[in-house]
Amino acid sequence: MAKIMKGNLQLNIKTYIIGLMLVGIVICFSSCQDKDEFTPDPISGDVNEFYADVQGSHEWDSFDAATDHIFITDNNTSVHIPANSLVYDDGSDVVGEISVSLQDYLNMGELIVHNVTAMMSSDRILSSEGVLSVSFAQGNELLSVKPESLVTIRVPEPNASVDAILYDDGGEPIVFNWQVSGETMSLESWDFYWDGKDWIDSGYEFYITGSGWYNIALELNPGVSFNQPICVSLPRELFDGTNSDVFLILDDYDTVLPLEMNSEKMLFCASFSNLPQDSDATIVSISSLGEGNYHFGTSHAIINMDNSELVVVPEPQTKEQILDFLGMF
Repeated sequence: MAKIMKGNLQLNIKTYIIGLMLVGIVICFSSCQDKDEFTPDPISGDVNEFYADVQGSHEWDSFDAATDHIFITDNNTSVHIPANSLVYDDGSDVVGEISVSLQDYLNMGELIVHNVTAMMSSDRILSSEGVLSVSFAQGNELLSVKPESLVTIRVPEPNASVDAILYDDGGEPIVFNWQVSGETMSLESWDFYWDGKDWIDSGYEFYITGSGWYNIALELNPGVSFNQPICVSLPRELFDGTNSDVFLILDDYDTVLPLEMNSEKMLFCASFSNLPQDSDATIVSISSLGEGNYHFGTSHAIINMDNSELVVVPEPQTKEQILDFLGMF
């Protein structure tokens, strides 16, 4: 009888151990299967939320179309609109009150903040002295300049270069593949009295035929060019081409260039035919993960083969912190 009880006890213990092992296998199988099927949360946010948050309004002024008018921005860029120089689409003279709007971006930080960064003409890098957007309107109707009228833009620049060229948007302001303008530009000094002040300055002067974007720039002509792609990686689990933008700023030149997302490589890349070899550069990334959750990254690099692929790790930053940093360029 004792032997039978002992045998039953051993059998029960073995059955218990086998049961535990089976439970463990089931748990492990279930856990391993869950890991195989795990998918991370989708990347969130849209970088355009950042631009919408910081986008300032145009500087603008209104006046009667029959009067001579000069509009001067906070940067002392001026536009002179002679009396009766604007027309409607049908060619008839504009009558009544009209408005002039002017944006002038004279540093690289402003160009990034306002998302006006394609300093390119074809695949050639431009060094910009200033980017401007000018528009004339009456209500929602854009106005044109009479062919014989001289609407004058003056951009102050004490170190103006005789080699600078005037570019315009080529009728495609979203693309910003700058085209050489058909308008002439000259280096001038000016002195005029307006709004109770004497305006004395020097810089670039040119005439425009209507609303549009303009870029005063020089084409880079380096002695040695770096012709390989420049690529930047951001942490892939949080950032992609939808919620992030990456820019290349050439520290010794007035230029900022966007890098485009390569979906296959998951890198932000670009190639340029006249990128100066061994030039100093700052890489900047701006990201919006939604609901004002902004991230900002920066890295310094020397343009050469050792830095053809760069790593930037964005950190949480407020809008104000990002603007303060970009204000240094």
